[in-house]
Amino acid sequence: MDLIADTSFLIGLWRNQPWAASYAGRNSAKSLGIPWIVVGEFKHGAVRAGHDSERVDQFLGIGVLLLDASSAVEAYAGLCARLQDTGEYRNIGQNDLWIAAVAVSLNLPLVTRNKRHFSVIEGLKLEVIG
Repeated sequence: MDLIADTSFLIGLWRNQPWAASYAGRNSAKSLGIPWIVVGEFKHGAVRAGHDSERVDQFLGIGVLLLDASSAVEAYAGLCARLQDTGEYRNIGQNDLWIAAVAVSLNLPLVTRNKRHFSVIEGLKLEVIG
């Protein structure tokens, strides 16, 4: 696996937005990991929008679904504690913190459009697009 997807990136791909499609085209040889929390966020949006669940599941086949949280638990605990110590904890939501923990625990870059939230995470490799 080469990259970790954030929900913002998947939404861009789903909507075939030029910034996401262009990035995907330039990185087509790289494999994409999709953390369980991103799967949940993406499917939540799809349900709210009334998208066909089979089509959504087929779309999610663009990457490797990372459905086991165990590798991210220690990273999450450390990141959360550091952010509380520095006062940055209020600048990132819990879901984004879990997504960052997955990327940090696997030492892989996170592909996102959401620089504001993720830039507070020390040690997180970011690929900000869009």
